[in-house]
Amino acid sequence: MNKFKAFVKANKRTFIVLILAVISLFSYNVTKNGIGSEVFGWLRLWKYLSLLFILTCFYLLFLKGKRVILANLTLIALLLFLLETILFFVLGMPSAFKKDFSIPDLPENHIARQVGATYYPDSVYHEVKVNGTDTVFDVHFAIDHMNKRITPDFDSTKTKYNLFFGCSIGFGYGLEDNQTLAYHVQEQSPDANSYNFCISATGTNHMLAQFQYRDLSKQVAEKDGCGYYIFFWDHIYRAIGTMHRYTEWLHLAPYYEMNDGKLVRNKLFKDGRPFVSGWYERLYQTNIVKYFEADLPLKLNDSHFDLVTEMVLESKKAYTKQFGNDKFYLVFYPNYIAYTPEEMRIFKSYLTKKRIKFIDLSNTIKYYGKYTLDGDSHPNSETNKLMAKYLLQKTMLKEKKN
Repeated sequence: MNKFKAFVKANKRTFIVLILAVISLFSYNVTKNGIGSEVFGWLRLWKYLSLLFILTCFYLLFLKGKRVILANLTLIALLLFLLETILFFVLGMPSAFKKDFSIPDLPENHIARQVGATYYPDSVYHEVKVNGTDTVFDVHFAIDHMNKRITPDFDSTKTKYNLFFGCSIGFGYGLEDNQTLAYHVQEQSPDANSYNFCISATGTNHMLAQFQYRDLSKQVAEKDGCGYYIFFWDHIYRAIGTMHRYTEWLHLAPYYEMNDGKLVRNKLFKDGRPFVSGWYERLYQTNIVKYFEADLPLKLNDSHFDLVTEMVLESKKAYTKQFGNDKFYLVFYPNYIAYTPEEMRIFKSYLTKKRIKFIDLSNTIKYYGKYTLDGDSHPNSETNKLMAKYLLQKTMLKEKKN
């Protein structure tokens, strides 16, 4: 105790400075909480200067007390926050925004807790996108009583079905109900109706969660057909819940992980992996992340390909159990290339190893402006019509081989 008193007395000025710095940091947090959702740049600057001040004081204190290890650790933290502050100025002193990552108070078996993103049943949505003064699209789409998009012109005399799973590409973002891939496949199929289970902004994990939430065959009148998973490369990043996707829109998405070589569902990203998700929430608005446009994990590896293909495999198994056949295909829809040839090779090797059938349409066209909505990167109606033709042709060839 006497040594501590002597130490404090010898470093009295340093301790006073530290106390003042802590008070200034506390006042920053009180002010921030009183503002609301936006934390203005000048308040963020106050925080950075306060932290730099505190770390500098601790570094000098440890250095003077010859606490070498503590001094070095403090110096590393000081340099890190110095870089964060410099990049804050480089980025133009941007504001930060408080975001609510909490989980809604819903029953455990509620569809939003089990499947994640979905649509309100028996609803008609009006979707508009404007680019400057130009209207990119102004469309309506209808949802049935079981949360899936309606495909018009259902024909009760048809004896087969085609099911579609995936994200906005399969859903038909920016398109009317009679312009989607599902609709065009139905129009070109003399004996099959289409069912559109796609949900915009989702990944492989959402598809599997749909199969596990309820028996989808009860929504399908026909007894034979095919299931198509319209795959988009970003589904991998969504299914593993990268920092960018998690903090932007997927914190309430279904979370799956491998446990002793087996795929298991572990709640949502928010509460199924609290440590990782918690760090993502703390890091995603840092200036270092923004300046370097960094995402975590930094790159895909074999464990990610294994995890995502295992989700596809479990979806296929669920489809087979519910519908009584194994005609379930992953479909590579043409899109902008966001992968290396090696990454695609590895992903396909996992599909082949797990005996997941796939149809590759990615090279049927070179995806660019004329195949997209005018002012948006999603496929237009004519592209879906063309892909429907190729999809049915390749399905027929696959079925003949089997």
